[in-house]
Amino acid sequence: MNIDLLIKMTNEIGSFFAGAGDKSAAPQAVAAHLKRYWEPRMRQQMLQYYRERAGAGLTELALAGVALLAREDAGAAGGGAAGAGAAGAGAAGGGAAGGGASPRGGDR
Repeated sequence: MNIDLLIKMTNEIGSFFAGAGDKSAAPQAVAAHLKRYWEPRMRQQMLQYYRERAGAGLTELALAGVALLAREDAGAAGGGAAGAGAAGAGAAGGGAAGGGASPRGGDR
């Protein structure tokens, strides 16, 4: 997906939570929204962008939310192998069973 669109969507999510009450909980709400509703590939693309470009273009609140998500992702990669394996198995199983994902991936 286009990273500019992901940045725009993340900023809009941040804007929503900025006006939704507790300002100190807003970054966690942004991270939770991305984790709960975004497809794993979208999250990974945003996290890669955050790591490579320090989240350039993200608002302060959106950046704080993505930073929290990146910390959670780094923690899961380091010690949450069992949980990550279960989630990864579901994603891998869907791709293998779907068959249609392979030709798109073959364009690389």
